[in-house]
Amino acid sequence: MIDKGKHIPLYIQLKDEILDKIRNGTYEVDKQIPSEKILMEEYGVGRATVREALSILVNEGYLYKKQGIGTFVARKQPSLGFEPLISLTYSLEARGIKSVNDVKEKKIITPDKELAHLLRWQSPKECLYLKRIRYADERPIAIEDSYFDGKVKKIDGKFDLNSSLAKIMLKDLKITITKIDQTVIPRVPTKEEQEILKIDDKILILDMERWMYIEGFKETFYYLKFIIPGNIYYFPQY
Repeated sequence: MIDKGKHIPLYIQLKDEILDKIRNGTYEVDKQIPSEKILMEEYGVGRATVREALSILVNEGYLYKKQGIGTFVARKQPSLGFEPLISLTYSLEARGIKSVNDVKEKKIITPDKELAHLLRWQSPKECLYLKRIRYADERPIAIEDSYFDGKVKKIDGKFDLNSSLAKIMLKDLKITITKIDQTVIPRVPTKEEQEILKIDDKILILDMERWMYIEGFKETFYYLKFIIPGNIYYFPQY
């Protein structure tokens, strides 16, 4: 339930409540969810809070609206991913959680054929490699390996790579995303991953790979490998 004493914004708490009901089947696919008025009464929040929560879920693909009728649960749920799709920094800060990104490695490389194949490039070419550890309230929560097309290596030194990469790409470089492919596989963490994330082998990790395509580039512009413990995949406990 919503706790008005928490530091997490009410619309984020409400969004998480609704999302839980979608995922556990309380709100069924293609069925109408309760009206704004009912949600206001049920959770004791204002109309603006309800509308903001619903707007986020519509944008993330969990809900859709029928003009003059109401809001419904989408049939095609988003593939397993992170909310929002692009920026973990946004997701954490929206909940009032202090987010810190620590750059561990940064260099220009030319990948071998095997890595180039993983990046979905026809042949090896220069790229910017970036390794970061992500923290939430001083707790290590993710290991991130990023590869950028070498044509944008100018971001090295020009922008703060400890900040949100999504912000750099979308607001500073003003790129237009045309497609994102993503896979997520649960697995047992390696010894190195256990040490970095301060977990044991009883906790599965989610191993995510993401390929981003943008206007003006035929091949992958940005490849991300993202490792996060499965026990903190959802953030409402914060």
